[in-house]
Amino acid sequence: MEAYQPDLPADRWERIRDFVLDAAATAAPQCVYTERRLLYVLSGYIDWAHNLTGRPLAASLLFRREIIDLYVANNGSHLAEGSRRNYRAVLLRAAEALLPDANPAPMKALNARATYPPYYPRELALLRVWASAQPSEYSERQATLLLSLAAGAGLRAREIGGLRLEDIDVDSSGVLITVAVADPVRQVPMLAEWERPFQWAIESGTATAPGDYVFGRKSRTNYPNIVNAFVAGSRRVPDAPLPQSNRLRNTWLITHLAAKTDLRALMRAAGIAKFENLARLLAHIPELDSDDYRAALRQEGRA
Repeated sequence: MEAYQPDLPADRWERIRDFVLDAAATAAPQCVYTERRLLYVLSGYIDWAHNLTGRPLAASLLFRREIIDLYVANNGSHLAEGSRRNYRAVLLRAAEALLPDANPAPMKALNARATYPPYYPRELALLRVWASAQPSEYSERQATLLLSLAAGAGLRAREIGGLRLEDIDVDSSGVLITVAVADPVRQVPMLAEWERPFQWAIESGTATAPGDYVFGRKSRTNYPNIVNAFVAGSRRVPDAPLPQSNRLRNTWLITHLAAKTDLRALMRAAGIAKFENLARLLAHIPELDSDDYRAALRQEGRA
């Protein structure tokens, strides 16, 4: 076990190595899986949970079934269904060995509707690096537009592809995006932190007259998959994920949920008709500690 080396960057493995080795050594005598198999699955899982999503190295948190479910559902899309079930089984057996007194909720079926996880701060920082590392100013603008419109205003990929110059208003109150291709049409104020890079991308871009598409070449037609095609052809950056518009949109939604944005306003801006579509994201919001919990429910000063 001491000699095990997963296919991970050395610095990321060093941060989680002792935790993974301890977890595998504890779980192995209590389940049918070999230490080697446990190390292989646990190293990938703990790398995602700690290095990529920023969760603390605490067994009581990382081996909860809902976190395992989230990992398998949203990070195993490249695996065959049988492999996904096997990964889940290994992690579940490890969780039972490491937390014998826990009574977690049942796992949901793999065919249940999955929720795309948000990007955590470290991942967003890497996505900004990805955008700045593109080989031309044009590609850097496209990458910046994608991040700004999806993570900054919650637009879907097809909505980014359909955005035209006249759909953008910039005034003293910030940037306002009109999503004209949506039904019904909606208006979305952009998060302040994304306004400056977005304005740079627009002001230096090729869209100069009403009717011009903002994303892509000035001469392009309405190509629904233009965002995905750009990402697929973009330059990769070591350790940086490639952006997914659904995850960027959920990052925007969770930013607002964590900030306690008025739900009716958020649903209108997001183009969401059912509250259940927001409720699935609540698991990604950190729970309040006891003091904040009491203060929030006491509503002091609001009577």
